[in-house]
Amino acid sequence: MIAPAGSARLHPWLGYVAGIGLWAVGWGARVALTGVLPAQGFPFLTFFPVVMLAAYLFGIGPGLLCAALSVLAAYISFFPHDPSAFLHLAQGDLIALVFFSSILVVDCLILHLLARSRQVAAQRESDLREITNNSPDILTRFDREFRHLFVSGAIERLTGKATSAFIGKTNAELGMPQALCEQWHASLAQVFEQARPVSLKFEFDAQIFATRLVPEFDRETGAVKSVLGVTRDVTEVDRHERALEANDRLKDQLLATVAHELRNPIATMSSGIHVLERQPGLTDPSLRALGAMRRQTQQMTRLVGDLMDLTRIRAHLLDITKAQVDLCELMESAVESCDELSRQKRVQVNLHWPEKPMEVVGDAGRLIQVFGNLLTNAIKFSPEGGVVTMAAMRSGPFHTVAVTDQGAGIEHDMLSTVFEPFVQAPAGRSQQSGLGIGLALVKNLVEVHGGEVWATSAGPGRGAEFFVQLPAAGR
Repeated sequence: MIAPAGSARLHPWLGYVAGIGLWAVGWGARVALTGVLPAQGFPFLTFFPVVMLAAYLFGIGPGLLCAALSVLAAYISFFPHDPSAFLHLAQGDLIALVFFSSILVVDCLILHLLARSRQVAAQRESDLREITNNSPDILTRFDREFRHLFVSGAIERLTGKATSAFIGKTNAELGMPQALCEQWHASLAQVFEQARPVSLKFEFDAQIFATRLVPEFDRETGAVKSVLGVTRDVTEVDRHERALEANDRLKDQLLATVAHELRNPIATMSSGIHVLERQPGLTDPSLRALGAMRRQTQQMTRLVGDLMDLTRIRAHLLDITKAQVDLCELMESAVESCDELSRQKRVQVNLHWPEKPMEVVGDAGRLIQVFGNLLTNAIKFSPEGGVVTMAAMRSGPFHTVAVTDQGAGIEHDMLSTVFEPFVQAPAGRSQQSGLGIGLALVKNLVEVHGGEVWATSAGPGRGAEFFVQLPAAGR
């Protein structure tokens, strides 16, 4: 419960005592005016202010008590009495007594509500000030001249200056370095001009800070009247981000080195297998063993190639030669590259596209690699005897290719991360034999061509559908 204004430290009964004391003052003042005022005039003259003070300072209860005592005192001492009349008052005096009594009660209610609303506003302001002062973030508000209208207490912990030292001053007037002032003023000007939030990051006193500037609008005109800034110390976050970026670069270098070093041994193994397969008089077990070795060597060659391509893309070193090519021919070539895998798993691959040519601008070899990876992925996760469909369709200024399978499916929460490097969906993990880079390579290659890739799935065990959208030639 919120205490009345001025009575926060009083016990409830002390408020009533104070109300009685105010009434006594009003009654004494009215008695002192006897002879000065007309004999039958102004019976409530001095009671009005004391009742109003009691209600405002001590609450509705003491105010009503003071009003009741005032009515009683006026009735007894300052109204002429007629024994033959109702309540011993003439009709006019009775009406005046009732009227003034009502006015006192209404005054008590109004002043009590006024005091209560001011107390609520003061309490909310105090709570807001306490929250902002205890927040580790620095809250600021700027006017159109970039002067501080408000600053939270966190600024004092950072700079050692009281918040009052900032009010009405710009960053330049407060001694902020010129380069930093220019950065702040440019960002503030952008918020005022464009009426949209702006973020900035800066260094101050060997610490890194991130600020979000948000426009505040005038309700009548709709114009930006001020800008609210929320500044947070992100020194530790920035340090960890830099460490992660450094580790990421080291990882890419390691993967590129490993992939490069594996190429020569794999090439030697592949050549040796090819020589052995041409030797006469090989037994069936030998031929089967060499066949298995050849398939695994081809798989390793493909994985190493994908890994090297991925590291080149991330380092912006991948060479792309673009030309106008027929999308349908690329799809046919991708199906041919997966022919052996589809036969091994007895998976049927169906192709669908419109009759008219579908031209795109891109690197034919890399786009075949994109569709080949998607087909390989779909075949690998399809059950034996399953069906994989690759369909092309026109969608305005884009051409879209969809690869649909009936395999392991993808969990809903994995759809947004399945194209990240080394991510493998749990639903098909038992069937996975790769490194989880095929889809990551697809995403990067499609984006290099100005396209977009995404996946959908009804859930584990219910298949998946991958979409590649590329700009149509001449768009």
